[in-house]
Amino acid sequence: MEPSQVRSLALRYLEAYGCQIIETHPDYIESRLSIQVDKDLIHRPFYWMYVEKMGLEPQPATLLFTFEPGKAPPGVREDLLTSGAPRFQQMLLSARKNGRFVRLYEDNSRRVQRRDSLPYEPWLALHYQISFLCDRKKDDLVSLGIHLRTGEIVENFDQQLQHREWSHRLPDRRHTLPLLLSIPEAVGELEYWLQGWIEHQDLTWADHAMAQLNQELAQLHAFYPEEWRMSDSLHEEKKQRLRETVWQYHPRVEVETVGAGLFYLTSQKE
Repeated sequence: MEPSQVRSLALRYLEAYGCQIIETHPDYIESRLSIQVDKDLIHRPFYWMYVEKMGLEPQPATLLFTFEPGKAPPGVREDLLTSGAPRFQQMLLSARKNGRFVRLYEDNSRRVQRRDSLPYEPWLALHYQISFLCDRKKDDLVSLGIHLRTGEIVENFDQQLQHREWSHRLPDRRHTLPLLLSIPEAVGELEYWLQGWIEHQDLTWADHAMAQLNQELAQLHAFYPEEWRMSDSLHEEKKQRLRETVWQYHPRVEVETVGAGLFYLTSQKE
């Protein structure tokens, strides 16, 4: 996952969960965390237990997130976020726990001056984390949206959701159109699209991983004597080491949904 993707996801997470954004800079984001985010990202249960028991005013932490090493201002402690950083993984876990699926309506009621009701365009958005795994790991974040009436699929759909105002309730003088694609059908279309996307990536890493796996297995077989000469315990030990070696080096791709939502957007014709 590129630093720009990590930055975009981190900013959306902080804004979605009520954190105060003190400063946004191309190299870093400084934020005072909300209470919920502080509890999810910073492990200090005794502090929160004491504050809540004594009825004290909470003081959530202020963190400065950077996305490449050494980008913090002089004298300021940085919290480096990369796709594999523990803090970034905590963000993903927090987002999954608190808001795996949302339903939102674009709120532009201040622009609606007519009396008749206007329709929304229904979109299903899914955010996937794609992990390419062997003895190393590479993560990519793919954001897709599918129109639930036309079947149109849009890549980088999260960019279309930024800089809009949202409401959890259907605004006045608005109505939703019936869906022509069910949610399971739409998810199936997105998964089919995602499978093609994965197949068109550069997969030479998988060939290298298989060559490494074969080399490791050959060395493992050479280390142990012939099968008929091994005791039962040594035989079980070899089988366990074979399983561990295959798990470590065999190339595989794992796909996880890290967020999803049903979004009703203003028609482009308005």
